Amino acid sequence: MKDPFPENSRVAVFGLGGSGLAVADLLARYGKKIIASDTADEAKRAEFESRLPEGASLVLGHNEIGDAEVIVTSPGLEPSSPIFDEAAARHIPVFAELEAAFRATETPIVAITGTDGKTTTTTLTSHILSTCGVSNKMGGNVGIPLAKVVCESDGLNCLVVETSAFQLAFCPEFRPHILIATNIAEDHSEYFKGDWRRYVDTKRRSLGVMAASDIAILNASDDEIRHWTDTKARICWYGARRADIPESASDCAFVEDGAIHFVFGGAEHLLRLDELKLKGDHNLMNVMGAVLASLYMGCAFDEAVASIASYQLPPHRIQHIRTLNGVDFIDDSKATNPHAAIAALLAVDKPTVLIVGGVDKGLSLTEWIQLMGRNVRHIMVIGAMGDRFCREAAVMNIPMHRCETLEDAVCQGYARAKESGCTVVMLSPGCSSYDMFKSYGQRGDVFAQAAKALS
Repeated sequence: MKDPFPENSRVAVFGLGGSGLAVADLLARYGKKIIASDTADEAKRAEFESRLPEGASLVLGHNEIGDAEVIVTSPGLEPSSPIFDEAAARHIPVFAELEAAFRATETPIVAITGTDGKTTTTTLTSHILSTCGVSNKMGGNVGIPLAKVVCESDGLNCLVVETSAFQLAFCPEFRPHILIATNIAEDHSEYFKGDWRRYVDTKRRSLGVMAASDIAILNASDDEIRHWTDTKARICWYGARRADIPESASDCAFVEDGAIHFVFGGAEHLLRLDELKLKGDHNLMNVMGAVLASLYMGCAFDEAVASIASYQLPPHRIQHIRTLNGVDFIDDSKATNPHAAIAALLAVDKPTVLIVGGVDKGLSLTEWIQLMGRNVRHIMVIGAMGDRFCREAAVMNIPMHRCETLEDAVCQGYARAKESGCTVVMLSPGCSSYDMFKSYGQRGDVFAQAAKALS
């Protein structure tokens, strides 16, 4: 480890969730004066004081710069927050916890960026590496602050880091040794105030600081990522079709004739699709990115692909909950945007009762709604976006049913499935969860509990 801000002694930490507390601990190791602040009220003071390092000053009710020379901010604060205008006026740089943690470590980083598939690709990459004897820990947007992981990373071969746009917005120098880019789809427009190019540029910004010794594993089938060639890093392309791979590519991966073809180091290896337990075209892309990264980290191909058999998907991603009287209940609560929900519809190609709804992010619903015409027989609608969804989906002539609660949607959905011969009841909301739940995880848990309660 090393001091992330060797020229500064006073640091303001905005937001005292997991990442803020973790970076405060990291900074305390180097004797920094820490001004920790959070918008929570005084009722949280005792809890925060018990978790902050000794000597840190605590401000509640608002974010406080004080006499800080550097600010480390929570990903929950939008870049347009007025406090950042004050910081700019005072010429005080602002960094994400991810950036501070990166500056504090010399352990190589395998980073995953993109809109969808990040957590699956992150956890799969870490699993393959561990199985192949490459010691690593996961951190970042996967749920473990990178600052915490860095403090425990002595002797590791690498860190596997999921990055979100919320973090990367304040990461000017974050430089992974290997970067996997999954896809770019419309999402988080509220965070970037509808500025699509700003969202994309934030996702790709690490490419601009990568060096010739680094590797960028890029999705050639994505309409945006295929143009990400302005980097010094060595590019390795992967795609859904051979035709998507540039002719100049040396190392690459693509799907053809019922197999994933991996071209690496002058040799070609095949992974038959019928040998994979991970289903859905989106998971084929996740597998390609993860396996390619493991090959660059020195894993043998046969050992890398064999390890996939013991991998378990994270919960709430097209997760089978139970089967009742021939009806499968599937939790895809992690589908928090229409693009992710499209992947679930393509993967679960059976007569379906679909549960949708949540916070309206202002994203286009057109492609998602049109795809419902393939196999959706009934739609159970919950949450704040209900009126808009019902209005736009009316063109499909699929019966829609408004439900006050998710439990009611599960109960009614099961009844509709039995009536109409559907074999699937799936929660794939296409929206974030914060109108009714604390997180997509809680939403998925409620769905699973309701499904298990049916008889």
